[in-house]
Formats: sequence, structure tokens, C-alpha cells
Amino acid sequence: MDIADTTYLLNSFIEAFARVTSYALTDREKESVVRGFRQFHQRLERISSSTSLRQLAIESKKRQEDTAKCHHEGKSCPQNAIRGFIKAFTVGYAVKYGLDTVPHVISLRVFTQPSLLLRAISRDTLSFASFLSAVIGSYKAFLCAMRRIHGGKGNDYTNALVAGMLSGLVAIKLDRNRSRRAAITLYMVSRALQYGCVWLFNRWDARRQLKEDNIRGKAMKRAHSELTMASPAGRSADLRMSAAGTRAGPSGRDKWSPETDEKGKEAKREGGGQEASRHVTRFIRNHAPTALLSVSVAVIVLTLVFHTDVIPRGYMNFLSRTAGYERFYPRKAPIALKTIAYDIRRSYESGSSLNSKVPHGVTTKEHISTIPIARDIIGALDDSIRHDFTACGIFHPKTSSCRMGMLSTALHCFPIALKVYTPLNAAVLVLFKRGLFLKDPRGMLLKLVKSSVRSSIFFTLLVTGIINGACGMRQLLGRETYFGYLASGLLSGLSVLVEAPSRRVELAMYCFLRALESGWDVGVKLKWWANVRHGEVALFSAAMGVLMTIYQNDPTTIGLTYHSVLTRIF
Repeated sequence: MDIADTTYLLNSFIEAFARVTSYALTDREKESVVRGFRQFHQRLERISSSTSLRQLAIESKKRQEDTAKCHHEGKSCPQNAIRGFIKAFTVGYAVKYGLDTVPHVISLRVFTQPSLLLRAISRDTLSFASFLSAVIGSYKAFLCAMRRIHGGKGNDYTNALVAGMLSGLVAIKLDRNRSRRAAITLYMVSRALQYGCVWLFNRWDARRQLKEDNIRGKAMKRAHSELTMASPAGRSADLRMSAAGTRAGPSGRDKWSPETDEKGKEAKREGGGQEASRHVTRFIRNHAPTALLSVSVAVIVLTLVFHTDVIPRGYMNFLSRTAGYERFYPRKAPIALKTIAYDIRRSYESGSSLNSKVPHGVTTKEHISTIPIARDIIGALDDSIRHDFTACGIFHPKTSSCRMGMLSTALHCFPIALKVYTPLNAAVLVLFKRGLFLKDPRGMLLKLVKSSVRSSIFFTLLVTGIINGACGMRQLLGRETYFGYLASGLLSGLSVLVEAPSRRVELAMYCFLRALESGWDVGVKLKWWANVRHGEVALFSAAMGVLMTIYQNDPTTIGLTYHSVLTRIF
């Protein structure tokens, strides 16, 4: 191959790469300009040749039909898909690389070990970027194909559902990190359940309101008809009721009959049913996040105490630090919780009436030393303190008073929560509310402090309620029971009422995500069900289908933040 051929191939490759890259880097305005110049040039060529203006009109009509089918503007279907693929790959790679390198930059390790910057360019980063680009690019391509095959008007429910499911099937296996793949799948499933339930509820509420309007309209029409047909004398006489159950009219007409009584009862039943449905609707709108969070916290508490081994290590370490277990049992918090579960099971299996109580005349340390798995935590217990229950001795080993233990937990949790929420709220203020901050810096700083303190109080009440609420249930019931932990989880979840209503949904969804994961793992452990091969692929595919169907056809169902994210991505 000579130099001319090599130069030609190189130029062709560069031109092809530049054309493909331009699909990702251009915007709508630039696309319009380029398209205008290209169309003008093509028209000049066609007019100068034997092609008639009729052919130009046919092609123009075809382009309008294609644009009507596929709602992207300024680019063709292949351009739309390729542009989405390249932009998603670039953004995903940059985000993953940044997440891997930022901690090293903050810790200043990158200045002593520059090779850390090269380590972030790994197969894992490439895997995540490929997954993200495949989700977006394949969804755009499948959606355009479905709109051309199945129709683009009035059929987007099916189009979006099929396109979302197919893109999920194609993309999820490209992420080689199994734990991250499972976390993404679980998150998508929880969001699909959330917005799917909201969509169903909105449709039910719309039908309820329509039915209520119809009933009200019929009642008004019936009243108007009766009022029109009655004479003035008869209307005045109808207001007087006789003791015999008849209406006293001038000639004794309009007597009571079973038909009129049945109509009255039916109207009352319909009115009562509509009133009940209004109460249900009001309760769901106002208190559904609180109820969901309470149930989720109860599931997490039961899993944490009785099935500690299914809790992921990272999540377990987080709970141990925030709850204060690391103060007493450094790196041994799971053993402490397993000790509680073991002692409860031992009490139930032996039929002992003590039910995990510490025997009289025996210290807590001496009693816990009889539990085989508790050898590693014995050193944290005081030799002279005696608690009423084994769990109390583990939850607050330095004091026998549950009240003092509750105070100790609260004083430990509040500063930790404040350190977490203050930077988080400050970052939100800087990134998304800069304009308001510049207009009213004092007011926005006051809101920052108020929001941080409010969230910290919520978190403190939640953790304190989980730990020391169980202590209160033991004292109330006089024994250790599963119900005590269930009740403490449900009641501690009510602490979300301290938070702003706008944040309750997100907090409830986070806890629901953890409860869903924990509940599934417990079911697998107890052999209630089993993990299905490629089950996460099916779940991710179904979740993508549901989310994309709702996004394309009823976007107001999705929260404003997530809707704006999906709009920028898709």
C-alpha cells in the first residue's frame, strides 16, 4: 500500500469520526443551520437537473411525517441514537473517573502517588460508561423504531414500554460490577414501584372525582326537576311533616312510599361512600410517606437484630457508627447484635420464663459470658453493672438505666447528623440556589441552619427510637419479644413528621430501598424463595419499561427533580 492510499484511509477515518462526533457535540440551533445549508444545496442540484419540484414536495412531506413520528428535532433517528450514546459514554466515563479520583485529591494522596490518576482509568470505569451509554443510546434507537413500526401518535404507551424493556435487557449486563449492578437494579425497581403506584393512584382519584361529579350532577338535576314540577302551594305544604309519616298537603297528596324511601337510602349510601373515598384519598396524599417509612424501618430493625448476617458490611458499618456501637464494640458491632438474637432464640427454644432476662444476683457481664458467640465483646462490659435484659446490657453497657442510655444515644447521634446534613444542605444551596442566596444571604443562611438542625433532630429521634424504644417495650411487656422490635421500628418511623413534608418522600424511598433489599435477603436465607438466575436483568428491564412509559405519557407523575434529570438524559 503506497503513501497515497494510506493518506486516503486516514482522511476517511478522520472524516467519519468527525461526523459521528458532531452528532454528540452539536445542539439544536447548529443542527438547524447545518440542515438548512444542506437542504439548500440539495435543492439547487435537483432544480438544475431533471428532477421536478414535485419530488421535493414529496420528500418534504416525508420528512415532516418522520418528525411527527419521532419527537426529536434537528436530527435524524440514527443521529439521535448515536448522539445519545456518545454523550452518555463521555459523561459516564468522566463521572466515574471523578468519583474514583476526587477522594485521592481531597486526601492529597494524588500528590505523593500520581499513579492513582492512571489507576482510575480502569476496566470498571469503562464498564460503567458502556452500561450508561447503552441504556440511553439503545432506548433512543428502540423508541424511534417502535414509533415507526407501531405508530407515533396515541401508541406511546406500548412504544415506551417495549423500548425501555429492550434497552434494559441490552445494557444491564455491560456493567461487570455485580454489587453495583444489583444496587442500580434495586434503585430502579423502587422508583418504578413509587411512580407506578402514584400513577395508579392518580388514575383512581380521577375516576373517583368523575363519579362524584356525576352523582352531584344527577342530584342537582333531580332537585331541579322536582322543584320545577311542584306548585307553589305544594312546595310550601311539603315543608310540613305529619306525625303519620305523610306530607301534609292541601289534599293529602305526596304520601310516603317505599320507592321514595329506597331512593333516599341509596343517595345516603352513595354520599357515605364518596365521603369515605375522600378520606382515603386525603390520608394517602398526606401520610403515605410516613406509613411507608415506618413499615420500612420496622423491617430493617427486625433484620438488623435477628438476621444480622444478611446486612451488607458497608451498611452495617454505617449503622454502627451512627448508633454509637463503635464506641463500645470497635469493629464488633455485628457480633453484639448476633448475641441478642442468639439469647432470644435460646430463651424461646428452652421455654424459659425469663425470656432473655439477666438472672438475679448475676451481673450482665457474667450472664453474657455464657453465650458462646459473645467472647469478643465481653471486654466492653462493666464488671459491676447489672441490667434487667441482655439486650439492654448490649445497647447501653455503661449504664443500667435505659433513660440514661437514651440520653447518651441522642447526644452521640445529633453531632454526627449535624456534620452530615450541614455540608449537604450547603452544597445544595451553592449548586441550585445561588441566585436566592445572592439576593437574600442572611435569610438563606438562616434557612440552611434551620434545615440542618431539623434534619439532625429527625435522625436523632429515629436512631434513639429504634434503640431505646426497644428498651421501653421490654419494660412495658416485661419480656423480650419480636413484637417489641416491630413496635419500636413502627413508632420510631413517625419521627419523619419532624422533617419538611417535601423531604419525607425521599427519606421513605431510601428506607424502603433498604427494607426491600433486607426483606429479600431474609426470604432467601429462610428459603421462602430463591434467587433466580438473571433475575436482576428481568427486574431492571421491567423497571425501565415502567419508568419510561410513565415518563413519555404522564410526566407530571414523576417528581420535578427526577423529571428534569430524565429530560436532560433522554
